[in-house]
Amino acid sequence: MQKITFLMTSDTHGYWLNLPNKPEQSLLNTVATINHIKENADHPIVSIDLGDFIQGSSFATYCSQIAEDGNIFARAVNEIGYDAQIIGNHEFNFGAEYRQVILDQVKAPILCCNIVDAETQEPALGEAYKIIEVAGVKIGIIGTTTHYIPNWELPQHYEGLAFKDAFETTQYYVELLRPQVDVLVVAYHGGYEKDLNTWEPLEDLTGENQGARMLQEIPEIDVLLTGHQHRLINQQVGKTWTVQPGYAGERVATVTVCVENGEILDLTGELHDTSKYEAETNFKAVIEPERTQGEAWLNHVLGEATLDVPTTSVFEARLNGIPFVELLNQLQLAETDADFSAVALINDSFSKFTGPVTNEVLLEVYPYYNRIAKVQVTGQDLYEIIEYDLEYLVVNETGEIDVNPEYVHPKPRHYNYDLFSGVTIKADLNQPLGQRIQALINEKTQDPINHDAIYTLAVSQYRAVGGGDYKNYTKDKIRFISEIDIATRLREALANYTPEQWAFINENYIHVEWL
Repeated sequence: MQKITFLMTSDTHGYWLNLPNKPEQSLLNTVATINHIKENADHPIVSIDLGDFIQGSSFATYCSQIAEDGNIFARAVNEIGYDAQIIGNHEFNFGAEYRQVILDQVKAPILCCNIVDAETQEPALGEAYKIIEVAGVKIGIIGTTTHYIPNWELPQHYEGLAFKDAFETTQYYVELLRPQVDVLVVAYHGGYEKDLNTWEPLEDLTGENQGARMLQEIPEIDVLLTGHQHRLINQQVGKTWTVQPGYAGERVATVTVCVENGEILDLTGELHDTSKYEAETNFKAVIEPERTQGEAWLNHVLGEATLDVPTTSVFEARLNGIPFVELLNQLQLAETDADFSAVALINDSFSKFTGPVTNEVLLEVYPYYNRIAKVQVTGQDLYEIIEYDLEYLVVNETGEIDVNPEYVHPKPRHYNYDLFSGVTIKADLNQPLGQRIQALINEKTQDPINHDAIYTLAVSQYRAVGGGDYKNYTKDKIRFISEIDIATRLREALANYTPEQWAFINENYIHVEWL
């Protein structure tokens, strides 16, 4: 009998300095965990990274936007010694050139079966699959990536590429490889759209996540490795073992397979908590000099934000607005000269954006590289956009306003709720979905929004191309996309805003009336 362990990381997001809200931890703890597993194994290990490894942390933004060099991420995965590298959706965030320079330096085979050359229809980012022989056992590894990327990204970031349906393409290659191998692994940068016990949908079945369908309809898969949703999953479904290791290296997943005469006798999985292992300090040399240079840049004070923080509750901030969100909206309005603006409060770090603000704080409160878009909408579009937006909120059993559980489980999606400026929203959350708006008032004219009139709205590029499944944002409605990203405009505000501008924001940040 032969025993083989598949070791997997995913969604590490460049956290080589420290983890979000865990300053004492970093991916150095993840490396230590991987090394411990390898050093204590008495059988072969096949290691795979599932992508989203060049974007996400403040440090990753420093590398892409300031140093303009992502070599560190290739060096890191090369030193870890993965046997395969999968493509994540966030590999597209900083454009094709930045992505490709990094991928060209990765020594492990890049596996991605469903992102293809638009002309030839052949895999464009590496190979579709890899067959290896380990201890006499033939193993097939298929790499696949959520095909939903065009719903989030600027077209120039995937020019020349086509995205085939991840499920259908995976199914094709499973049928191709199954007769050739003893163990078949699918490494899928995507998650589960249904509960794995009841098969009840956990989200709208858009195709973004198809892991549950793979488990239901492709039983020939022995091991399904997943990511993207940042969930902690370790479960056998039928004869398939599936895992997902969370976010920022918080877990390392392993699935151990026992094989005899070409048949699998046993499957077991485990999620290894990386906080239990001391940081691998010897690995620091691999990520220098960028680590030291990045820390210095991140600690640099940009300026003073004279913003009030009326609440430290992120829920109250989303419910009623806060000056920080108003600042973002004002920057978007200034960039686009739009009628209205909408922006999401991405996380709960907003209270740090007052007083002296460093580069690290700025990128903590606004971590994404988003440019500003101006979209043209009808009044009817605006009504439908805001009605969809309001689905984030519900009235709970005690009669209080609360977050819709669908935006919390299985994956938190608070970033899909926008706060508006330039339009006053009067809404009754006790009314049925789609009928909650009682009035929308143009704050410039104090006139009701006309369903048939044409307006312009400033949003992030992510939202403008349909991110968050807003049906009324479509690419044909985009009239302008800025060359400068939102974080850069925040830096400029810290340097140039007058006391009068800060005062205006502190006094004019509420644009909703709950009826």
